[in-house]
Amino acid sequence: MFNLAAELFAEVAKEITKEFGKEGEEAIRRGVRNFGKKRGESIARRAAADGKSNTIENYLPYYDMERSELFQYDTEESEDTIDQHFYQCPFAETWIKNGDQKFGKLYCDEVDDAISKGFNPCLTHTCHTHLLYGDSCCHMSFTLKKTKKT
Repeated sequence: MFNLAAELFAEVAKEITKEFGKEGEEAIRRGVRNFGKKRGESIARRAAADGKSNTIENYLPYYDMERSELFQYDTEESEDTIDQHFYQCPFAETWIKNGDQKFGKLYCDEVDDAISKGFNPCLTHTCHTHLLYGDSCCHMSFTLKKTKKT
């Protein structure tokens, strides 16, 4: 299913960027950010339904996408940071196999930051390395900024 979703996204992105160029690319990025923000808000609502707050320790337990064996990753968690390394991702594998990294980047460059912000505006996402950029893994960190409210 992940592969089909990746292929669909790439085909739609190809057509939009062919027809509308940079403006189309920016529209795709906005759409991905809107999609991600809604996913993050939904994750926060799922946590709240169980009486949990939108703190970093509740982000992954209430995350909305199951990790099948098609993903190979490790996760390290501390008090205010989640650090993840994805060594295998079916989305990235599909885009790389099909030569569609350019279109996959439109998704990956936007979605995780938007999901984290939708979950909690103080949760920041940093992508250190990326499979679609030729790195050996996607290494990302999520950090909860300390504010007077958190």
